[in-house]
Amino acid sequence: MSNSVDLISKTAYLKFEQCQKAFFFYKRHPYLRDKISVDKQLTFNRGHQVGELAQTLFPGGTDVSKQTKNSAEALALTKTLVENKTPVIYEATFSFNGALIMLDILCLENEKYTAYEVKSSFKISEIYLKDACLQYYVLKNALPNLEDLFLVTLNQDYVLENELNPKKLFKKRSVKNESEKNLPYFENQLFNAQLTLEQNKIPNIAIGKQCFKPYQCDYFGNCWKETVADNSIFHLPGLDKEKLFEWYNSGIRTVDEIGKEHDAKEIIYKIKQAYFENKPIVDKEKITTLLSTIKQPMAAMDMEMWGPAIPKINGTKPFEQLPYLVCFFDGTTHSTIFIDYTKDERRTFAEQLIAHSKPFASILVYDGTMEKMVINSLIRLFEDLKNDLEELKNKFTDLFEIFLEFSYYDPAFKTNFSLKTVSGVLLKDVTYTKITSGLEAMAYYDNFRNEPKTVERKIIKQELIDYCQTDTLATFKLTEFLQGIL
Repeated sequence: MSNSVDLISKTAYLKFEQCQKAFFFYKRHPYLRDKISVDKQLTFNRGHQVGELAQTLFPGGTDVSKQTKNSAEALALTKTLVENKTPVIYEATFSFNGALIMLDILCLENEKYTAYEVKSSFKISEIYLKDACLQYYVLKNALPNLEDLFLVTLNQDYVLENELNPKKLFKKRSVKNESEKNLPYFENQLFNAQLTLEQNKIPNIAIGKQCFKPYQCDYFGNCWKETVADNSIFHLPGLDKEKLFEWYNSGIRTVDEIGKEHDAKEIIYKIKQAYFENKPIVDKEKITTLLSTIKQPMAAMDMEMWGPAIPKINGTKPFEQLPYLVCFFDGTTHSTIFIDYTKDERRTFAEQLIAHSKPFASILVYDGTMEKMVINSLIRLFEDLKNDLEELKNKFTDLFEIFLEFSYYDPAFKTNFSLKTVSGVLLKDVTYTKITSGLEAMAYYDNFRNEPKTVERKIIKQELIDYCQTDTLATFKLTEFLQGIL
């Protein structure tokens, strides 16, 4: 076995699978890693919460991670627990052939061990399967009495009824067959990973599609800092990575180098002209067509959703989107609906939503996909409210279409058409403060629900309302901006 400094954790190994350079940076130059985004950290936190709940499927276990400070201690404690035939172990730690794993749950029954790896998702992705197969490879060689390894995921059909039932919330799938077939593969890959470290030099790997698959690389900023100029082809919207890297590898690096011979979409040549002239694309005819659907009085609307992985409200499923906040802005006045969800209050929400929207002939939204999805779910729940809710949907004018279809495109948008990006480029008097994304707002709402202090709850609630109101202000101001250029 390699010495401890070169033990390859599951995280490190999966980086090797994605890119050897990223793997080398992770092991030798971790300080080069990009700052973890708020959304990514919140996703990690959600995974930990689901993992802790899954432990209740096998209660009374010994948690290795809570009794050790490093991998050496974790390996030693796990060895002792296995020798003592401990029935259930959480975060059991093993190593073999230089690979180091920490297993979510390990259970001993009838002298055989069964392992469980928990994921906070419905589906088993390719990366999840590879993750589990690596763990099986290590366990197969470190535990002679391994019976099976299961991937544990959330059951998308589970509906909460009074008390949470973890046995129904989770489902499992054996990965033994896939793992057995791939044992030689992991043997070879770990050899190559160790060789990469022993050579002790940064692998010469150019940027490519691997920078984004299965996730954007943690060292993206380091590898791309000399590549992406303001007029880089990678700032062009509407092109897949296949085409972009085809151009990049043939020597085309900037927008001005794209010629008619490169068989690009017509819009790409329009964007090239916009870069050259330093002015936006404006299709007044298409903008006029969409804005002509707006009737007075009008108001901008934004809705925030809460979709906990572990359902909290009776009658809901994992990740089901529950609307908890809606804001309207008519140009002068903000109005707000805020739901605490101490119980199932979707009926109350739907009735208030109808009442708040009734005075307006048009409702301005920016990418109303989620809003429509929520309204459709309310229609299924409350058939008697169907006509009013359908009427609300029919009032929607979605400004997102203007930008998504390039009826208005400013090169400063690059590939990002989010409300925050577009308003940041076009509007001077709209500023987002503390909360920066819907996922972050969802975490704030979780904090609001869990906060026992009244004063703190009021502060969090106001921050959520401020965020939502800023979205409505931006949407309304964008409408005025677009009307002003016609």
